[in-house]
Amino acid sequence: MKINYPNRTQQPRIASPLELGLQEPEQLVLQNGSSAYLIKQGKDEVCRIDFVVKAGSAYQEKMLVASGVSKLLKEGTSTLNSKQIADTLDFHGAYFESSISKDSAVFSLFTLSKHLDALLPLFSSLIFDASFPEHEINLYLERQKQEFLVNSEKVRFRAMLEFNKLVFGEGTAYGQIASLEDYNHMSREDVLSFYNRYYQPENVYLIVSGHITDHLLSLLESNFGHQQGGQYVASEKKAFTQPINTRQCFVKKENSMQSAIRVGTPIMNKLHPHYNQFVLLNTVLGGYFGSRLMSNLREEKGLTYGVNTFITNYEHGGYFSVSTEVNVDASELALSEICKEMELLRTEEVPNEELDLVKQYLYGTFLRNFDGAFSLAERFKSVMDFGLDLGFYQKSLEEILRTDAKQLMEMARLYLREENMIKLVVGGMDDYASFIQS
Repeated sequence: MKINYPNRTQQPRIASPLELGLQEPEQLVLQNGSSAYLIKQGKDEVCRIDFVVKAGSAYQEKMLVASGVSKLLKEGTSTLNSKQIADTLDFHGAYFESSISKDSAVFSLFTLSKHLDALLPLFSSLIFDASFPEHEINLYLERQKQEFLVNSEKVRFRAMLEFNKLVFGEGTAYGQIASLEDYNHMSREDVLSFYNRYYQPENVYLIVSGHITDHLLSLLESNFGHQQGGQYVASEKKAFTQPINTRQCFVKKENSMQSAIRVGTPIMNKLHPHYNQFVLLNTVLGGYFGSRLMSNLREEKGLTYGVNTFITNYEHGGYFSVSTEVNVDASELALSEICKEMELLRTEEVPNEELDLVKQYLYGTFLRNFDGAFSLAERFKSVMDFGLDLGFYQKSLEEILRTDAKQLMEMARLYLREENMIKLVVGGMDDYASFIQS
C-alpha cells in the first residue's frame, strides 16, 4: 500500500478558526455557603479537585507565613502524621500538590474516582484540620533557608526579587520580598494565626473537574459542606502597589559570569479593553520561540540561550517584562537590542505574513489550553478571581484574530514606550555608572 507522506517543504494551509465551544462550569452551593464549580468532561474515571483559598502572600502580616502554611498543610493533622498522609496518597496512586501566588493558595488532588471515598475525607482534613507540628516547621524552614542561600548566588533569582520590588514598590503587599533573616523569625504561632484567619469556608471555593457523579457530589457535601467557619476576618485595605520610584537599577554580583536582565513596566489586567491586543503584541516581541527578540538576541547575535516576554496578572496589579541572561560583556548590547525591537514595533507595522503566523500560533495555543477537563479547570481558575468566566477566552481569541498591524503599532506606542520601562541588570556591566545615571 502506498503511503502519501506530507510535503515538508510546503507550509500547511492556514486553518479557519473554530468556535472554542466552552461550556461554563455548573455551580454547586454547599450547605455552609461555599461554592463548588463542576467541569464534567471525559470518559475516564479520574477527577481533579482544586481547593482555592484567598490567602496569597499579599495577605500575610509576616514574611514567609503564607507560603509556609501552603507547604506545611500536608505535614500533619490532628489524627495523622506526615508519613501516614504520604503513605495513604501513595497507596491509592493519588497526587497532591500545592501552589501559591500573591493572591491565592491552591491545593489540588488528582485521583481515580474509585478512591474518592477514602481520599476526600483526607483532603478535607488537610485543609481544615492541619496541625503544623513544630518539628515539621523547623525542618521546612531549614530546607527553605538552604535553598534561599543557594538561589541567592544565581543572578536570575536575584533579578526576580529585585524586579518585583521595583515594579510594585518595596514594602507594598505585592512588592514584599523575603530576606535570609526572615527564615529565623517565622514561628508556629504565626502559621496558626494566618491559617485560622484565612482557611475558613467563607474564604474558599472548589473546582471539580473530570468524572463527576452524584456520589461525588454527596461526598463534597459531607466532607466540605459541613465545615463551619466564623473565624474569618477580611483583611484590612492594603497598599498592593505604589508609583515607581526607580527606573534604572544595577545590582553588582562579584565574579559573576552572567548578567540577568529585566525590562518591563506595570500593565493592565484581563479586564482592560486593550488586554487581548497586548497579548498579541507581547507574543510578536518575545512570547514564542520564533519571536523578534529570540531571532535577534539568540539566532542573529548569539547573546543568549533564550529570551522571553511575560504578562503577569494579579487581582490588584500586574506587569509586562522581558527576561534574559547574557554574558556580562554583552549586557549593554542586549539592553540596547531589546529597546531597539520595542522601537521597531512603535514605528513600523508588523508585516502581514508575520502577523498571520503569530495569530495561528496563538490559536493553536488556545486549542491546547482547553484540551481536557483538567486544562479547563486551570483556565477557569485563572479568570475566576477577575469575575470572568470561560467566555472570556472566546472573546479573547476573536479580538486577537481581528487585530491588524495598525492597531498593533498603536498598542506598542501606548505600552512599549522606553521612558516608561524599568531596566534592571543583576551581574556585571562595563559602564554601569552611566547606566544608572541615564
